[in-house]
Amino acid sequence: MLTRGKKRRALLTAACGLLAVTGCSSNGGGELNAVEEQRQIPNITMMAILYGSSPPEELVEKLLEEKTNTELDFTWVPGNVYTDRLNAAIVTGTLPKIVQVMATDLKSTSVVNAIRSGVFWEIAPYLRDYPNLMKYLKPDLLQNGAYFGKVYGLYWELEVSRQGIQYRKDWLDKLGLQEPRTIDELYQVMTAFAKNDPDGNGKQDTYGLVDRNDLIYGAFKNLSSYFGTPNGWGVSDGKLIPEFMTKEYLDTMKFMRRLYVEGLINPDFSVTSKSQQEEMFYQGQGGIMIGNLFAPTTRDRLKKFNPKAEVEVLNRIRGPKGDRIWASTGLGGLYLFPKSSVKSETELRELLTFFDRLLTEEVYNLVTYGVEDRHYKRAGQRAVELHEETRALRESELNPYMNVLRPINFRYWEWKQTDALQAKVDRLILDNQSIAVYDPTAGLISPTQAEKGTELQKIVTDATYRYILGLIDEEGFRKEVEKWRKLGGDRMTEELTVEYGKSVLKM
Repeated sequence: MLTRGKKRRALLTAACGLLAVTGCSSNGGGELNAVEEQRQIPNITMMAILYGSSPPEELVEKLLEEKTNTELDFTWVPGNVYTDRLNAAIVTGTLPKIVQVMATDLKSTSVVNAIRSGVFWEIAPYLRDYPNLMKYLKPDLLQNGAYFGKVYGLYWELEVSRQGIQYRKDWLDKLGLQEPRTIDELYQVMTAFAKNDPDGNGKQDTYGLVDRNDLIYGAFKNLSSYFGTPNGWGVSDGKLIPEFMTKEYLDTMKFMRRLYVEGLINPDFSVTSKSQQEEMFYQGQGGIMIGNLFAPTTRDRLKKFNPKAEVEVLNRIRGPKGDRIWASTGLGGLYLFPKSSVKSETELRELLTFFDRLLTEEVYNLVTYGVEDRHYKRAGQRAVELHEETRALRESELNPYMNVLRPINFRYWEWKQTDALQAKVDRLILDNQSIAVYDPTAGLISPTQAEKGTELQKIVTDATYRYILGLIDEEGFRKEVEKWRKLGGDRMTEELTVEYGKSVLKM
């Protein structure tokens, strides 16, 4: 784990002002008396996800401390090992005061059991005392992150769907093709990219699609949306149906199998990592990537290999049920507050005060845009990107804090984006809201899912890959589904169906 130590610890006098902001009461449980004359600045420790290669410079952190009246101590953990470190910290009871839990881990056995065992504070009774949290928090997202009808964590918000297609526009133009708008047209472009020598080297050595070993954030779930598959679960007569028991899911597997058999996709996709997939695209081995839209990064890295390469993006592919794309819960994850390190209501209120202050205009703009005339320039109620070199400063000094300390997805000011491709990506992400398909079980907890969800999902994931690779047929896939049902799938379906439609959140 990567940490940056503190060099100072100051005292705050006139503590009554702080107590007025935190809304402290005079009842028991370790509450501080309002007449206390002197008090240390709250020390806030946080286990934070590091998406880049190194911890950020401390410039923004020091300004945050000044503006929120806190002392911050981040433990930066690389994203690829974060889940393992989190689980280990839960087991050993060595959690900091604020813990980030990624969306993919919200229903994991370790997190659900920790919630059930009382490891974390329930925070709903306190939220009404924090005006910015009450103003900007969204009830539906709080519900998506609720456990057993109670709120234990503040969420950080992500766009509903960042999904789409990145493709080589220079290849498309060279082959005289139009941007695909339907599943059939998408298949035709993949075929041309694989068979018609789009790079002009006289060899048939390119793939239409480069993909990776991820059925959710790779190509499969997007393609599944195009075919009309429900997102996670479908609903029929009030009963939930797993997505993999639908015709549309089978149609998606057949389509992927066709790509594999015809050599339109990298044959080792089921064991290809994300970084390997991206490297294949950068080196010109494939013409399409389907998944999360990060096109400017893709373009910049691709041009290092081929300065003449062009990248374009699209988000709508029409299928049997029209334009559709799967939606996330809107949650990037939750901030949870462990009782082992947050020992009193006073300490909990200090943390909630910190998050409330993050949503003030001054602090939120700092986390969002950075330092004026260093990371951006201001033009009225607009923040304007300075120049291309500024992006490197934002990457090293600002982005890690922006990634972990922006709980609500909004802006006080307009962001003037100078990169035309990024501006288009932003428009497509906004457009995805109008075609998004939601998971009806978001916010629902099944005991069986918490206990055996990982094991059950592996059965389906393995069976899906085996079908695409031609190792089993439809009958073989159905047998794996029956195995899933007998080992707990039916019980999980019944439990979720009982919870479905209930009002699981009370504020």
